[in-house]
Amino acid sequence: MSKKTLHIHIGSHKTATTTLQNTFAVSSDLLEHAGVLYPATGRKFQAHHPLAWQLRDTAQSGTSLEDLGDWPATLQEIDASSASQVIISSEDFEWLQDLSRLELLKDRYDVRVLFYIRSPERYLESYYNQLVKDFQTREARTLETYVAEQPLFFLDNLTILNRWSEVFGQTNIRVRLFDRKYLKGTVTEDFMDAIGCQSQIAFRVPDVSVLQKVSLPPDALEYLRLCNPHFTREAGHHSFVVKLVQMTQQHHLQLQQTRAGLLSLQAQHNVMRRFAGGNRQVARRYLGSDFVPFPPNQAKPHPDFENRMPVADAAVVAKVAAMIHSID
Repeated sequence: MSKKTLHIHIGSHKTATTTLQNTFAVSSDLLEHAGVLYPATGRKFQAHHPLAWQLRDTAQSGTSLEDLGDWPATLQEIDASSASQVIISSEDFEWLQDLSRLELLKDRYDVRVLFYIRSPERYLESYYNQLVKDFQTREARTLETYVAEQPLFFLDNLTILNRWSEVFGQTNIRVRLFDRKYLKGTVTEDFMDAIGCQSQIAFRVPDVSVLQKVSLPPDALEYLRLCNPHFTREAGHHSFVVKLVQMTQQHHLQLQQTRAGLLSLQAQHNVMRRFAGGNRQVARRYLGSDFVPFPPNQAKPHPDFENRMPVADAAVVAKVAAMIHSID
C-alpha cells in the first residue's frame, strides 16, 4: 500500500498564508472530496499553528512527536482519512530550529515541504506592517529604526530551506515565488498546482477576519504605531484592526501623507543586495535555475517618497482619528 503524501506548508510569512488557511478551512469538505485532507485537529485561527508552537515549546523538548500536544490526534485523523494527500499549514513552522522530531513523519508518509518566497523589500515592509497591527508585538518603532536594530533573519530563505532539506531531502522541498508574474493563477490555484492536485475546486470565500492581515496604508499605520505603547487590553484589538483596514480601503488615497512602513529606494536596494546571494542559491538548489529571484534593479520607488512626512504630525493623527470615529 502506497504512503499518503503529507504536504507541510511552512510559509513564509506574508505570502497569503492566512488567506490560504482560511480558504482551506471553510472548504475542507470540498478538498476532501478531491482527495485532499486539511486536518481539523491541531488548528487555531484555521491554521496548524499549535503543531508548530508545541515543537518550539522548550518545556516539551523531550517529548516525542507521538506524545506531543495535538500531534497524536492529528496523526490519527490523517491515518483514518481516505484522502491520499494531506495539507498541514503554518508559517510558524519556518521558525523551528530543531526538526529532529519530525523525522518520524518520513516513516509514515511521503513528506513534501512547500515554501513561498517573496521579494525581500516588500516582505520586510509587509512584515513590519503586521508587527504594528498585532497586539502581541505592538511594534512602536519606525521602520527605519526596526531595520537598524533587528537582524532580519526571517529574510534568510536559504538557511530556512537548508534546515528542512537536511531532514526531508532537497528533492522534497517545493519552492514557489510569491509574485504575480510567477503565480499560476490565484495563490490558491498556484498552491493546488504545487501539490499536484488537478481537481477543479470551487473554493468558498473566507470571512472578513482575514482582513487583519491586509497592510494598512502609511497614515493609518503611523496612527496605530503611535497608539501601540498605550494599548493594554487584547480583547477587541483584532476586530478593531479589521475595522481599521475596512475603513482604509475606502479612504486609501487620503492616507498617503507619511512614509510610515515604506522603504526608500536606497533602503530597498540595500535589503535586496543583502539577500540576493542567498536567494540565488535557493534558485540553484530548489528551482534548478541560475538566476537571482527579485534582483535589486527591479526595486521601485514609492510615489512621492521624498516629499512625505517621516512621521505623522498632529494633523495627520487627528485626520485618522476622525475617520475611525466615523466607522459604523
